[in-house]
Amino acid sequence: MNSSSVFKIIIIIYLSIFSKFALSFTENLSKTPITIQQGSSYKLQSKVLQEERKISIRLPKSYQDDQKHYPVIYLTDGENHFGHGVSAVSVLEDYEMMPESIIIAIPNLQGSRLRDLVYESENFISFIKNELKPFVNENFRTSGVDILFGHSSAGGFTLNMLRNQTNLFNGYISASPSISMKKERVQQYKNFLQSRNGKVNKSLYITMGGIADEGVAIRPENIELLVKLLEENAPGNISWKFDHHPEQNHMTSPYLTLFRGLSWVFRDFQSPTFLGHQDFQKFGAIKGLKDHFANRHKKYQTPAKIPEDVLVGLGYAFINEKSYDEANEILQTTLELYPASYGAYNALGTLYKNTEETTMALASFQQALTLAEKDSSPHVIYFKKQVADAKKTLEKS
Repeated sequence: MNSSSVFKIIIIIYLSIFSKFALSFTENLSKTPITIQQGSSYKLQSKVLQEERKISIRLPKSYQDDQKHYPVIYLTDGENHFGHGVSAVSVLEDYEMMPESIIIAIPNLQGSRLRDLVYESENFISFIKNELKPFVNENFRTSGVDILFGHSSAGGFTLNMLRNQTNLFNGYISASPSISMKKERVQQYKNFLQSRNGKVNKSLYITMGGIADEGVAIRPENIELLVKLLEENAPGNISWKFDHHPEQNHMTSPYLTLFRGLSWVFRDFQSPTFLGHQDFQKFGAIKGLKDHFANRHKKYQTPAKIPEDVLVGLGYAFINEKSYDEANEILQTTLELYPASYGAYNALGTLYKNTEETTMALASFQQALTLAEKDSSPHVIYFKKQVADAKKTLEKS
């Protein structure tokens, strides 16, 4: 037997022993299934549809501890979109890209999808309008801000709801919609768009995946025609956006669409950001900020006062572009609203450091440290370093 054969035998023996050991090890592991509760299921007896429908509902984290009212996100094809819808909404809520919201998912029954969305859609519309929404509004604290999401045939249904039931929802998110754009339908869209007047009060977000992939399921040229109609006819009171996602196919597009669509329709909730002082002035400066958060307060029941982090962020933005007078002004405004803001004092310290006013920088950093220690802030170590660095600079001067 040559050395190569001996080596192969040793390897086989080693692998055999190792696999038995690994199998024994994994057999002794304690396995516990991971379950994640995303919401609750409700049964609703529909007189309109003459059948029982299950509804999946997710309430926001603060629902039990707060008495405020919440927007509602309605998801068609609920069996497909409830799970990722809960994940998308949770992330956007956590990072303040949208308000905390209630999610209502409407699963399909066996064989009911095209019946509800296409062939007998008037019945399904009546179910949503006269049974589902009243049920939700009567049993949960809703704010009257309602968003409808649909994909493919449900995306077309969502667009039909915008056209025919305009007052039923505030926002419409349509992923890769399957729509007819025959001559009479084109005219219907034109008539609808041209009849709308007034300020912005509806949001529409539409997407399409890769044209070759979408062509299997829908006709991309119909979506393109709809977008052209919106470009030429959409009035000021319909705020709309179209995104083409060529890297997505028909079945993956709804996941990205829902996330981006919620970000779009709730952009009036989000805190504005600015590249610098000129950008801030275009927005309306402090008055623009006050108006933004006052409007947000009315619509979403959030505090009307400008948030501390927004003002401190502005201070740093102005410091970075060397607009020091403007930075000082905004940070002094911050301290008038938030006297215990160690973030504002730290920003002031940074401002004075940049303008080589070291004594004032040290005083500001020390005040930031005192307030941070009082608040048991996790940033105490950082503020101590700021104080130490300022002292070293002062000693050298």
